[in-house]
Amino acid sequence: MKIIITKENLIKALQKIIGVVEKRQSMPILSHILFRKSDKGYEVVASDLEVQLSSVIEVNDAQDFTGDITIPGRKLFDIGKGLSDESLIEIDKIDEAKIQIKSKKSKFILSALDANTFPMMETLEEGSISFSMKTSELKEIIGKTSFAMAQQDVRYYLNGLYLFASNNEISGVATDGHRLAKAGISTQGQELEGVSAIVPRKGVIEIDKQLDGEEEEINVIVSKNHLKVSNKKTMAISKLIDGTFPDYEKVIPADVDKKVIVDSKLFKEALIRVSILSNDRFRGVRLNFENNEIKVSANNPEKEEASDDIKSTYEGDAIEVGFNVNYLIDVLSVIKTKNVQILLKDANSSALLAPENDVSSSYVVMPLRL
Repeated sequence: MKIIITKENLIKALQKIIGVVEKRQSMPILSHILFRKSDKGYEVVASDLEVQLSSVIEVNDAQDFTGDITIPGRKLFDIGKGLSDESLIEIDKIDEAKIQIKSKKSKFILSALDANTFPMMETLEEGSISFSMKTSELKEIIGKTSFAMAQQDVRYYLNGLYLFASNNEISGVATDGHRLAKAGISTQGQELEGVSAIVPRKGVIEIDKQLDGEEEEINVIVSKNHLKVSNKKTMAISKLIDGTFPDYEKVIPADVDKKVIVDSKLFKEALIRVSILSNDRFRGVRLNFENNEIKVSANNPEKEEASDDIKSTYEGDAIEVGFNVNYLIDVLSVIKTKNVQILLKDANSSALLAPENDVSSSYVVMPLRL
């Protein structure tokens, strides 16, 4: 049994799935990728039991291919990268436990495991909801919100992205308890009531990688335990976090009465400059809003200080609020409009940031006592 493939096609397919292949696994089969024939042609599959990825792989010749095979994923990827461009690679199954890889005068013998033991996720569940959206739409939701996901929080339901549908819109919300990000897009008349899923952090990251490439329609299936995202050449399946996402609407301040408008780029640049002398541990900066100006300032235990003044649109009582500068920079990095609006109540309340004249996304940052 022999498969002939170019280096370019091998690496292109493996790059889509290698993120879930670990070198050291409690289950040896999870360090392998599965090579199999599917209804789309030939594909490679990888899994870590939480996320399963598959990618169509274009082969030059696989006429002798019968049955599925497994190959150590990282080793195959590294071998492929190490070969010269334009290389033709021959993958040959010697016996049940050995795979031979040849290219010109290079030869490698790798171990193989029983392909029947490769754990495939089952996603056919009762009550599944299927819908379609554009690649850019799902990527936009992830890009505008995923930075606010928690990492290894004991409140496990925060370690992911909450996807849900309401009012003809599908939205994503993420929060780590200190900041919150929400973004949504129109569902264009699709009936999606009932869509509700908390996608774990790793699933979000790997799905986002799969969305790189040309603009196309993707199919999304949400079931009780899984989220499946697929297009013509790739598929990602992620287990869902079993839990209840907190009522995020209670976090979004509703009684704000102070509105500041400032140039997003200039504000971000000033924050980056001043943050150089902020406390390394707390990363705090002070924002003084008064008379169409924002004064950004910071200091540290070494008694060093930095400040910067930026023009803004604000007519109200002077107010000083402290924030973690990283949280503000993260928000400004995903806002694409020229100006950002900052809505405030007082020095002890959260700030609501949003792109000017764009209601599709909003961000909440908790204040920091300095």
